[in-house]
Amino acid sequence: MRDYEVLYIVRADLDDEKVQDAVKRVNTLIERSGGSAERTNLWGKRKLAYEVKHQKEGSYVLQDFQFEPSRVPELEAALKITEEVLRHLIVRKPEKAAVATVVAPPPAEVVLEPIAVESETVAEPVAVAEREEEA
Repeated sequence: MRDYEVLYIVRADLDDEKVQDAVKRVNTLIERSGGSAERTNLWGKRKLAYEVKHQKEGSYVLQDFQFEPSRVPELEAALKITEEVLRHLIVRKPEKAAVATVVAPPPAEVVLEPIAVESETVAEPVAVAEREEEA
């Protein structure tokens, strides 16, 4: 099972109870297909960038869930024929890193070399980092 999220827009002419019913319907679609719904964020009504199915506003919903990758086309087909949903987008979330281990870079090698100075002063050793050979 992989982590996914779906952002969908529900028709704005529905009241809050009908929007909740649409969210429940999407959750049951996910669960019937063998997935598990994790978190739902209702973003509320917002103005659409362009008119969709004669609607100028829509209620945005962001849903996180776990799902088998082979079942995603089935979920997309079900969302396309759901009347309340104007648009949807399903995105696979990036894999979570198991444990991030911090690896320190190796220390730079230091070589002491004398610097040629005028005859009045004594040459002192100075630390110079060794340069890698350029390819």
